[in-house]
Amino acid sequence: REAAAAGKRILERVRAARPQARIDGLVASSMQTGLGEAILGYRVDAQAGPLVLVGAGGTLAELYRDFALRLAPVSVEEARDMVAEVRGFAPLRGYRNAPRGDLEALAQAVAAFSRLAARPEIAEAEINPLLVKAEGVVGVDALLVLREGARDHGAAA
Repeated sequence: REAAAAGKRILERVRAARPQARIDGLVASSMQTGLGEAILGYRVDAQAGPLVLVGAGGTLAELYRDFALRLAPVSVEEARDMVAEVRGFAPLRGYRNAPRGDLEALAQAVAAFSRLAARPEIAEAEINPLLVKAEGVVGVDALLVLREGARDHGAAA
């Protein structure tokens, strides 16, 4: 009941702030924990073209400029190189006997996310945090921005 009431309040605030917004519903999921947090981003730069980013996520994304950036799309091998460049992932590599995170799953996620470059209607997207677990990764919060006029032309995210 508390979740339903909170959802109702959220919808009321969104409708008041953005009456034109199309709301298909709300999603509630169980609390998740991980061994570390990553940020995964995609955007189309006016000069460089489609870019994919992976870096230390959560609040660390705001504190440090610790990320790897490539033209999208990238292969899994390129994504592995990107993950290896991020110093903030050292604990996830087992540094000082810390539990190892599933950096292969993170690389797979980077490569898959980079394929947004094949979707011309998507201007940018972000997952932050993307929790790195002992096995697998879980996106906790995400944002997707369509290009201007994309929805008007039948594009769907």
